[in-house]
Amino acid sequence: MVLTAAIAGFGTLFLLAILGFPLAASMALGGVIGMVVAGFPLIGAPIAVMGVLGNFAWLALPLFIILGGLLSQIGVAKGLISLGEIVGRRVKGGISQVLITSSLFMGGMTGSTLAEAGMLSSLFKKDMETLGYPKGYLAGLISCAGLIGALIPPSNVLLILGLSGQMSILRLWIAGILPGILLALGLMLVAALIQNRYETIDSVTFVSQDKTLSKKSNSLLYALPGLSVPVFILGGMRMGIFSPVEAGAAGILFGLLLGFIWFRKEMAIKNLADAFSRDLLSAFSYLLLVVGAAIFGVLIVRLNITSIVEQFFTDQNFSTTQFMIVNFLIFFLMGFFIEAVPIMLIFFPLMLPAARAIGIDPTHFGISFSMIILLANLTPPVGVQTLFVCRLLNVSVSEWWRHGKYFFFVVLLVTFGVMFIPQISLFLPSNLLN
Repeated sequence: MVLTAAIAGFGTLFLLAILGFPLAASMALGGVIGMVVAGFPLIGAPIAVMGVLGNFAWLALPLFIILGGLLSQIGVAKGLISLGEIVGRRVKGGISQVLITSSLFMGGMTGSTLAEAGMLSSLFKKDMETLGYPKGYLAGLISCAGLIGALIPPSNVLLILGLSGQMSILRLWIAGILPGILLALGLMLVAALIQNRYETIDSVTFVSQDKTLSKKSNSLLYALPGLSVPVFILGGMRMGIFSPVEAGAAGILFGLLLGFIWFRKEMAIKNLADAFSRDLLSAFSYLLLVVGAAIFGVLIVRLNITSIVEQFFTDQNFSTTQFMIVNFLIFFLMGFFIEAVPIMLIFFPLMLPAARAIGIDPTHFGISFSMIILLANLTPPVGVQTLFVCRLLNVSVSEWWRHGKYFFFVVLLVTFGVMFIPQISLFLPSNLLN
């Protein structure tokens, strides 16, 4: 019965996802069909939904989504891009380096990898096309650089991962800093090395097409308030002043304060209202995914699949390296067909006990798991990050691969480094939190 119900539930989920059904509905229907096949009472589904929606911790997700939209609107993102220009224009590769460093400094403030990729496209497309860069190069660079924000706090990806796995959000955020920096440095190195392929392009100087910024936007002082936002959030959580939910609310208030005092010339109340309504809809879509995962989670709990998975890996005496390789193969391939968030909501809590049982630090496993899923976000046929940027720039996936494969291999290399060298993700939380 367990095997039949599991096949029915997971089979329905994968089939509906591949056919393009909404993922929240796919997860919910998969869970319901699995429960019907197993003969479980369906009353467990609404109870699970109420349990999730009644969990105060999940309120952090919409708050940080709203925070990301707010910071983008009040001028913080533009200030951080000016800081990226100060750093990037001094390195070979010019405008490419400005784009990468801007993504690093913006961190997770845009709310999602797609939002960050969209912002980078709008800010750099015109300049890079004017300088003669192929659209495929721009698409490859933006799609890979947009992943940096999923690792640098306050990252919504790691927030979802921590909430689904009931782990410390602060520890995950701090653990993502060093992998995010390594990813940025790797992309910068490759951008400098392949610049000779575009040697006819004068990319040393970046001249912003945005004429709305004041003169102080060219100074380091203009960018510093933007950098203070993650410091404010992480510092408050580290000192025990904020919980993750309170940190989201405090971050919004701090952002509004920056907008009215420091960025008042760039801030428009109408734009704030539009961004707020748009971000509320985005937050609602994420919560629908959480609801769908909660219904599917009832099937997993009732079938005791988590214990079965844990027992399988311990009985087979998997080493930590073997376990990581199996996870990479399974979830990298799964990412071809399903988006990142549903995989995190369903499969991370499923695999986490097994990782603990064979001696893998939960924080290390969480960062490794997220990087595997982010890497899969670059790979078609789903590959939402790649397809989104390609549609945005009107370029084919083959053109993206032709020019952007070098950046993709950087993401792959950093992912392997994080998977097999635990100290990359554990160094900072071990020294700052313990």
